[in-house]
Amino acid sequence: MNPPITEKRQGKLDLLLSRLQKESASDEFIYGVTNRVGRGFFTKIRDFFIDNSGVSGKEKAYFFELLGTMIKSGIPLNRSLKILKTKTDSLRLRRVISTLSNDLEHGYKLSAAMDRFPDIFDQTERGAIMSAEAVGHLEGMLFKIAENLYRRADLVSRLQAALVYPLAVIFSLTVAISVMMIFVVPRMEELFSQSSLALPFATRFLLKSSAVITNFWWLFLIVLIFSGITFHFYVNSEDGRFGWDFRKLRLPVIGKILRKIIVIRFVDTLGVLIESGLPINKTLEYVAAGTGNEIYRLKTFEALGAVQEGRKISESLSLSPFLFPEAVTNMLAVGEQTATLGDISRKIGNYLEKEIDNTLKNFTTVLGPLLILFVGVMVAFFALAVLSPIFSLTQAAV
Repeated sequence: MNPPITEKRQGKLDLLLSRLQKESASDEFIYGVTNRVGRGFFTKIRDFFIDNSGVSGKEKAYFFELLGTMIKSGIPLNRSLKILKTKTDSLRLRRVISTLSNDLEHGYKLSAAMDRFPDIFDQTERGAIMSAEAVGHLEGMLFKIAENLYRRADLVSRLQAALVYPLAVIFSLTVAISVMMIFVVPRMEELFSQSSLALPFATRFLLKSSAVITNFWWLFLIVLIFSGITFHFYVNSEDGRFGWDFRKLRLPVIGKILRKIIVIRFVDTLGVLIESGLPINKTLEYVAAGTGNEIYRLKTFEALGAVQEGRKISESLSLSPFLFPEAVTNMLAVGEQTATLGDISRKIGNYLEKEIDNTLKNFTTVLGPLLILFVGVMVAFFALAVLSPIFSLTQAAV
């Protein structure tokens, strides 16, 4: 039989429950309404990290999908948001949903309420929801947005999975070489300096490299920091962003995958916005903003100019086969001719996803043996540089 709860233990229990209640209440946060004055120091730190945290694509997709399901079931929009607030583990998203619900109670539309959070809901999502609200098909648009977000999240997961092995090998090799150069090789130098043995080139190269690293590590650190700062300012300048985006597209293998990912983003956004009923001019403006690449953004605005002149989107895009493959522009042309651009856009996305999967499969198939070969060469070099003079010293001693 369990012993009765003593008064002291009951007091501790009440204190813990009180703290949990306060933490739960602090999550009931509405931006622009909840008073931050008087909140404790640690609560303010917690608020800072929550307010500056992001929301993953899968969390957003889950939010849009559940919201669409509830609305389709007949649950009012604001009631659906109140329920959804309890279903998410993201504290940031929970606060955003609370704020959306509060704004709806004050007469705002969902799209207008989302405008307060451009870091969470991008321009494409807000524009699609605004158009869907106007024509009364909100739940259908929420499902389509969720589908696109799930597709993007799944694609990112596959890319990350493909890069885990090579990055792990490179990281492990870098750590191993660093330990050798900083801790092991300097001791070898002390050993070899006591003998008159003529060292092979590999050993001399290793000793010199280790001396440079151990004596001038601070210089390497300064150069690294300076290069990082310079690169940051370069890519955030207009010319630098253009040049960097162009160079990324030309990278071997990676550039090809990146171009296909951007085209998937292009057609997904195009299809969703067209099906939402948004005018084509506004659609292309949102598509341009959502490409995430300056080259594709400018090309999309070029297509917008062509549309304003009465030409087809596919006609303008077909002039840049490096950016938009012929198969893509041909399918877009069919969609324009048959007025099924939204449906065709999804098919293009599926087609390009399969191509990316094939490219990743071939890439990892080739990269695996190359990495093994590279590691083998490095191991052989270190073995030659370290063991060869030690073997010579042993023979001389005998």
